Amino acid sequence: MNLKFRILAVVVVFTTLLGLYSARLWPASQTNSNFEMYYTAAYLVRQNMSVHIYDAVNRDANPEIIYADPSTVWAKTAHAHGINRVTLYLYPPILADLVVPLTFFPVIPALVVWHILGILMIVGISVTLTRTLDMGFSGSIVLVSAAVLLFRPTLSTFHWGQASVIIAFLVTIGLSLYVRGNKNVAALLLVLAIAIKLEPIALIVPVIVWRDWKFLRSMAVWGLLLCLGMWAVNGTEALKLYFLYQLPAMSGGKLGTGSADVNRTLGNIFYAYLDGMLSSREVSWLVHLISALVLCSAGWLSRSKHREKLTARRQFEIGLIFLLLVCCLSPYSWYYNWAIVAPPAVMFCKRVWDRTADTAESAVFIALLLSLTTSQFDMAMVTPFLGIMLGLLALYRMRLERPAQSRIPIDRLVTSSAS
Repeated sequence: MNLKFRILAVVVVFTTLLGLYSARLWPASQTNSNFEMYYTAAYLVRQNMSVHIYDAVNRDANPEIIYADPSTVWAKTAHAHGINRVTLYLYPPILADLVVPLTFFPVIPALVVWHILGILMIVGISVTLTRTLDMGFSGSIVLVSAAVLLFRPTLSTFHWGQASVIIAFLVTIGLSLYVRGNKNVAALLLVLAIAIKLEPIALIVPVIVWRDWKFLRSMAVWGLLLCLGMWAVNGTEALKLYFLYQLPAMSGGKLGTGSADVNRTLGNIFYAYLDGMLSSREVSWLVHLISALVLCSAGWLSRSKHREKLTARRQFEIGLIFLLLVCCLSPYSWYYNWAIVAPPAVMFCKRVWDRTADTAESAVFIALLLSLTTSQFDMAMVTPFLGIMLGLLALYRMRLERPAQSRIPIDRLVTSSAS
């Protein structure tokens, strides 16, 4: 076992134990509050009242950090189900549509089912990672499942009843199917992830770089079908409220800081340190410009070199790196959202094990894991910078090395793509 992996193993054990300990300190009043938000929205959809999902939105206030007006139908519906801490629903309607079957149970049994589904998705993520990354050692699925589950942001996701595991599941499975040639189903899963939370749309950057126009057409078709489905279920007014009021309200203003769930994203750092020097609009444009430069740089580094076709495993690794960058560049990446980087973290562990990660990449990855153990010492402000640095370093390193070998025959991929 190489020295870098021994150091990494110690850090992983440390972060896991610290995450388990810190779970004791999370406020009980916040437990499962996000699931309660999903449940309330889903119940309104079930009652054909989707328009009231967003009736508490104030376009001039950041909906991430305020509570619902008690006089709204949204708040009254939540109170009727025993939900007292009424936060606003922040997602497109499709997540509420998917949660509707759980509303046939009371809130607590529905929450139990929600957590069971989350654990099953973690197992699915782990099976996919071990097979696609060629982790053939005994007990690898159990080890990876435990590591993903006990990853501190994942524990936070379960504490809040969040949907981050769903995004990680859809993207990981979708990328795996993509590199195996099952591109129609892969397009559906990736579009579904984007429909639940818009930020994963950045994953189309490597697809554009690889000039896979057929796959992009599949994504466009599935996107159109999902939009039609949302319109049929929720109606025009609900969609108008989301796109014309909810999204603008979430994209502007000073973002929240402080506490264990601090918004660990590049934009929040700029808002925190440039507030007063630049206007909110100027900071917003600066953040968008830097984010575009990061994604363009990552896309350029994702190209195949010397007309050498990327292997399936290399494409999978690049896709996971973009998932990491999505979390860093998203307008909102609260602590629990960082659970979506658990699959990329497993991939980086495998790179260290295989000695394909150089010293710089390994050091930045270890620093990123350590930054996710605490919100003290301004570590939350360091996390997105470390994530961006790690992603670009890894992509640069991949261009220098030979394409990773894969058990998935490349001729099979070409045949599947041609068909």
